[in-house]
Amino acid sequence: MNQGILVYDIGTTSVKSAVFDLSGFPAGSVSVAYKTEYPRSGWAEQDPEQFWFAAVRGTRELLALPEVSAIEIVAVGLAGHMNGCLPVDAEGNPCYPELIHADSRSGRQSARIRGLLGEDYLYRETANPTDGHLSLPKILWLKDEQRAAFDKTAWFLNAKDYLRFKLTGVLGETDFSDASLTGAFNLEKRDWSWNIIDVLGLPRERFPAVRSGVEGGGYISKEAAAVLGLKPGIPVSVGGGDAACATRGSGVSGSGQAYISLGSSAWVSRLSSAPVLDPKRRMQNFFDLDGRSCNVCGTLQSAGSAVDWAFRLLRGSESVSSDYRQIEKDLDTVPPGSEGVIFLPYLMGERTPHWDASARGLFIGLSLSSGPQSLLRSVYEGIAFGLKEIIDIYGDLSMPIDSLILLGGGTRGAFWRRIICDVIGKPLIIHPFPTHAISLGAAMAAGVSAGIWPNLEEAPGSGVPAGERLTSEPSKNAVYARYYGLYQEIYGRVKPVFDELAEIRR
Repeated sequence: MNQGILVYDIGTTSVKSAVFDLSGFPAGSVSVAYKTEYPRSGWAEQDPEQFWFAAVRGTRELLALPEVSAIEIVAVGLAGHMNGCLPVDAEGNPCYPELIHADSRSGRQSARIRGLLGEDYLYRETANPTDGHLSLPKILWLKDEQRAAFDKTAWFLNAKDYLRFKLTGVLGETDFSDASLTGAFNLEKRDWSWNIIDVLGLPRERFPAVRSGVEGGGYISKEAAAVLGLKPGIPVSVGGGDAACATRGSGVSGSGQAYISLGSSAWVSRLSSAPVLDPKRRMQNFFDLDGRSCNVCGTLQSAGSAVDWAFRLLRGSESVSSDYRQIEKDLDTVPPGSEGVIFLPYLMGERTPHWDASARGLFIGLSLSSGPQSLLRSVYEGIAFGLKEIIDIYGDLSMPIDSLILLGGGTRGAFWRRIICDVIGKPLIIHPFPTHAISLGAAMAAGVSAGIWPNLEEAPGSGVPAGERLTSEPSKNAVYARYYGLYQEIYGRVKPVFDELAEIRR
């Protein structure tokens, strides 16, 4: 019987259950959707129990597929969205819905942290900007606004940590990549920043033990096996945050190469031997799955989620998925620059480069001749401008990028890929399994933890993937360069309005 690795990838909209054979090829996958609740402006939360229900349903459907049913599962890997606050009690029961990466309700708590400790100190200590999108301000919000839930909490986890508990019974642990992006972890010391935690009056014992993502994280319990349809005793890796898994699954190699992950949010990342501090505090640093290398990363908070929002608003479509090919074909008739309309995709605040939870989306340049197609195209272009803004920062940090690997659900249509390539003006390599790169990285870590491969570098998936290569059209790049210059000016000019609107909302 062939052997394979089962992976769970907890995303913003679904849990993807996937099986990879030991050559790194995806044998099959099933995605089970669940809701993200947006009860107020800037709020985004999920019911953690839905992660488990989606994993159970997805596993049973996956194992029933003919191409998967003959594969023996020999390891289980985990990936999940980062920057969350998932409080659980001593028995592993959620005390409150998880405040996910998109949640920015803790703006006041973030300002309090910066006021108490200073922005320069915080960035030097954690190698990350302190912002309401990170875990630490969300923990403080829970303490301030939901004290009963806070008092019941035994550990503050992230999504994949909770699912590992449901699979194995192991509780109170996380990995280096997720810990790195809490806003309370010292990457140089590879430990929690106890000074920050103590100054804020948070209980030390509620911060979980931190381990490498390639370590063993327990075994499938008898109870979980019975529900999932698996054999008990299968080893489960500690796993990692989705961005850390994507880095390994992308196959990036070489000092001049990075990748773009284009999903509900989007990010650009590349590996470094150590954190790289940005004097302007724009970039994030977080550990790789091995707990040694470091990702230098910039993140757009809203990407695919902004496209879906625009489709609902302008076309009455629930999402882009149903008829995107025809729609994008129509949008391709609109010239680059969307007939003078520019879109800022800050629908849930923004991370890189502004780190402003109060920022909001904006169309500028509208006229009576502006139609839905111009607005929709401007959404795609606005996200591409945001990605270019991140890529330019690497040059500022003496980390120039020569080419990028593109992965994620947003790569499915040639239209958006082409816009991104023409905006950034650099070659793009399309990942051969663009929607499975995160899962592939988690499978690589699981294989290392189970002893199938000695390290990540020797696991299938390492090295540059052979995929479609795009180069930009100079004429379109020149047009976009003019609009990009305007795009960069807009935020600074309207920030006072964003701040005043945030006060009104409060």
